This record gives sequence, C-alpha cells and structure tokens, in this order.
Amino acid sequence: MIKRAKRINEISVQLAEEAYKAYAGKRNYKRALEIYSLLAKYECIPKNISNYAKSMMARLGKKIEDTR
Repeated sequence: MIKRAKRINEISVQLAEEAYKAYAGKRNYKRALEIYSLLAKYECIPKNISNYAKSMMARLGKKIEDTR
C-alpha cells in the first residue's frame, strides 16, 4: 500500500510538471487543461497537487477567456 501511494505521488508530480510545461512553454492549453482536470478530479491524488491543479485550471480559464 505504501509503495502504491509513493508511485501515485511520483506520477502526480510528473503530470503536474508536464501540464505546466504545456501551459507555460508550449502554450498548448488543451493538453494542460486535460492534465489539470485529471489531477483535480480524482481522490487518490495528493491534496496539495489537487489544490495546485484547481488553481492552475482557474488561471488557465482566465487565459483562455483573454485570448478570445
């Protein structure tokens, strides 16, 4: 069980990093939104990463509205 929790935590961090790179570097908002929504939705994701994903989704929403 502990191994599983560690693995979920590692993967969550990697996904958050990938989403941030898509958001900030490549300006691929669709990919970033997909990853952040996944991280924000599931209960097995650590709370700090889930909260970070929710705040980034709000930022992303504002960014998308500004580009229209």
